[in-house]
Amino acid sequence: TDHTVLLTPSARFFRRLQQTLMPPQTKALPIDGASVTTFDRFGDHRGYFNELYNEEKYDGLSAPGERWKQVSFSSSQKHALRGLHCSPHGKFITCVRGSFYDVIADFRDGSPTFGRWCGVLLTDKNKKQVFVPGGCGHGFFTFEDDTCALYLQEGCFNPAKEADTHPFDPLVNVQWPVPEGVVPVMSAKDEAAPFLSVRRPKLCGYAPRGRVLVIGGTGQVGGALIEAFGARNCVGTYAATPAEGMIHFDLAQAAMQPQLAIDLVQTVYPEVVCICAGFTWVDGCEREPQKANAMNNRGPAVLAAAAAAVGAKVVWYSTDYVFSGGSSLPGSGGSKANGVAAADAGGPYGEEDPPSPLNVYGSSKLAGEAAVLAADPSALVLRTNVVYGPEHVGKNFVYQLARKLGSGEAMNVPVDQIGTPTYNRDLADATKRLVEAGASGLFNVGGPEPLGRVAFAEKVITALGGRRPLDAGLIKPVETVNAGQAACRPLASGLKLDKLRAAIPDWAPRSVAEAIDDWLANPHGKSLGE
Repeated sequence: TDHTVLLTPSARFFRRLQQTLMPPQTKALPIDGASVTTFDRFGDHRGYFNELYNEEKYDGLSAPGERWKQVSFSSSQKHALRGLHCSPHGKFITCVRGSFYDVIADFRDGSPTFGRWCGVLLTDKNKKQVFVPGGCGHGFFTFEDDTCALYLQEGCFNPAKEADTHPFDPLVNVQWPVPEGVVPVMSAKDEAAPFLSVRRPKLCGYAPRGRVLVIGGTGQVGGALIEAFGARNCVGTYAATPAEGMIHFDLAQAAMQPQLAIDLVQTVYPEVVCICAGFTWVDGCEREPQKANAMNNRGPAVLAAAAAAVGAKVVWYSTDYVFSGGSSLPGSGGSKANGVAAADAGGPYGEEDPPSPLNVYGSSKLAGEAAVLAADPSALVLRTNVVYGPEHVGKNFVYQLARKLGSGEAMNVPVDQIGTPTYNRDLADATKRLVEAGASGLFNVGGPEPLGRVAFAEKVITALGGRRPLDAGLIKPVETVNAGQAACRPLASGLKLDKLRAAIPDWAPRSVAEAIDDWLANPHGKSLGE
């Protein structure tokens, strides 16, 4: 029996509504405990209907045992700036008319994100809501007349418990999106609000946080960048596995939905964006060329365009696999004749040498170089190779070597692949120095010496010595053609560093022995051998 026919027309409407609407999706913001929720909306020829809150669907927005105690509503003219208002109670903000840039600033002593701020564009059309934790400063800047905001609050307003802070407090350094030549409309109360250091003298001299956005913060390059720039100055992202203190961002999805990149950049409002994420599994790129081009080409370009729109410096990482390594093998890009990539003299390569990739990975990265620089001509594109060093996942060549040999297992190592192995901390240091020097365009960043993979492995074993004893006899040299790899590899490769040394003359890459010593003296992430 279809019981739906027994329902009243109104009940049938709401039954259909519940079946049609997608549940709200809540994502963490860069402020500890803050979040942004995207909700669905039902519409027809009459207009639309949506739920602004439903305790059965909205998870984690109110503290256990709490219920919203007050509902407030505000209306503001165009270019009004409200805040920063700090309440002990959490707030849930919805734009019901117009549009505004909603800002959260963390004023909570002891919070891991104290002193950080973030923002979310809320409009009456983009179906987003923001949760502001109690103890955080909150404010917004409007873009339209008669902009209206609805607040659900976890407690009732009590002026004695409110603590306003000036919206232009240099300690917080909010980058309000005020158009050039516009003077924001503020209340006398907000204009007279003190700086945070007046209320808390211990904060005198406290430096504002930097704003470096690291896409792929959980990887080996991203982790090293967060170390180099300082964790307090960075917001890292993850794609698949949640990581403490990081926020979600999927570069492949952003390639198809550019608004995701715009939203992320508007949230962090970064000074620097380092794009480390990509599809770096070389054989996997052969099997999934669409994914390779999404993550190594279109996605980075979309993100570069979004970052350039807010004046951020863009850094993106490419590879020596844009070259053939002296080989003439079936390839997927570059200069080809009869489906064969043109051979060159082999590496090490300079930035001016003509690329000729042998595989989908190299082709997608080469296309990405052009796409990123087209999206932002002032971007910094860094080619690197054979990156190793401490990381959380433990995937790079040195981890594999230590893990296999440490367990007594033999390891096949290509005898004919030559590169310039790059310590991830040296790559991060060079990145930071180039950014500080205002460099742009294409640069190579690599290690100091060309090494075959077997020689590299032997140097790692020697450097580890008695601290992590490994049996070099377990290394089994194989030729690349017999390695069972799906994608062709450049053999005689590596990168010249002349242009880099001229740009940052005080920088010098470490030898394998020096890098291993630094790694063991300053461990980070997964231990060698795990």
